[in-house]
Amino acid sequence: MKLDIVKIAKDVFKDKELILEDVGKEKVKIDYLAKRGDYNRKSFVFPKMILVNEWFMEGLGLYLGDGDFHRKEKRHTSFTSKDKDIAVCFLGFLRSYFTIKNKDITTLIVYKKGNNNLKKEWSNALNIDTQRILTKQSNRHKEETCQIQVNGIIFRKIFENVIKHIANSNFLLKSNFRRAFLKGIFAAEGSVGIQYNDGKHYINQITLSISTEEKELRKLICKSLDFETIPCRIYIDKKRNSLTINISGWDDYFKLWNIHIFDLCERKKQKFMIIAKNLDIYLKLDAKFRAEFFKSLQMTQREIAKKIDSWQANVCRTIEGKHLLRIEQIQQLLSYCSYNMKEVLDRTSLIRVGGLIELKPRS
Repeated sequence: MKLDIVKIAKDVFKDKELILEDVGKEKVKIDYLAKRGDYNRKSFVFPKMILVNEWFMEGLGLYLGDGDFHRKEKRHTSFTSKDKDIAVCFLGFLRSYFTIKNKDITTLIVYKKGNNNLKKEWSNALNIDTQRILTKQSNRHKEETCQIQVNGIIFRKIFENVIKHIANSNFLLKSNFRRAFLKGIFAAEGSVGIQYNDGKHYINQITLSISTEEKELRKLICKSLDFETIPCRIYIDKKRNSLTINISGWDDYFKLWNIHIFDLCERKKQKFMIIAKNLDIYLKLDAKFRAEFFKSLQMTQREIAKKIDSWQANVCRTIEGKHLLRIEQIQQLLSYCSYNMKEVLDRTSLIRVGGLIELKPRS
């Protein structure tokens, strides 16, 4: 998919006397004559054509989540995040697709408790000189946040029109576009819900939180999840004017993992991974294969129990299909037979994650 920026500019400023100046073969400087008003108006250099790919769609998702898309005042564009990797990703999006330079933006770091290296840390992350980074102390902010603001009404209106054009297209039909969008929106608005039970931590839901007013964004998210066969539930908090899209169940968490939805935000990815890695995974083999597997070990039940640090009674119940073995126990037994883990998983009829969730593998 390609976007003709000159065509978009002519449509956006159709009531203005547009000034287009070629800057080489691939870029154009855009300005217009104004009779009065239009403060904060300055010309911008855009690429003549923008090639929309999955990396562009990640930026789209980030902006729809953490940007000011619905701002009524159109004199600048801003994006806010508390995660350095997300801020870096969005700034890279602006630099790569819209030729934004450091001189075009204002960067503000808002903090509750600062440190002597605050500017240097963000300067190194964003590749912006420390002199161009502003800071502000606020007791209302629990964590540092970075606001990236592109100044200028021309950029704002063209950028907003580009976002609308893509959001209103049929991009959801392309799996790589759809998944990149989900990756971006989750990095901006997603969270991993944790439940505490008997001293252990469990993931009880994956959520996306947006405003109740963002009806079109809700449709995009829900349609994307529907294409991925991931069911969700909608919860509305009228007092806070917020809407939460909830996904629950390890079968669907695995689907989210497989489409790399966590990859843009390392903090959220690690939160998910820490819990997932600490949960025991149990497998139940189908009846026919279960008999073949244990027969191939050529061991007594007592010998098998010793190998997997269990009891003979549990081995007996496992052979009967009444008890499940942890995946680590099965891995230990594989060294005593000719089967491999792929063959075991192909013949697995039930997977249990921790003590809470049971899933049936895809056929």
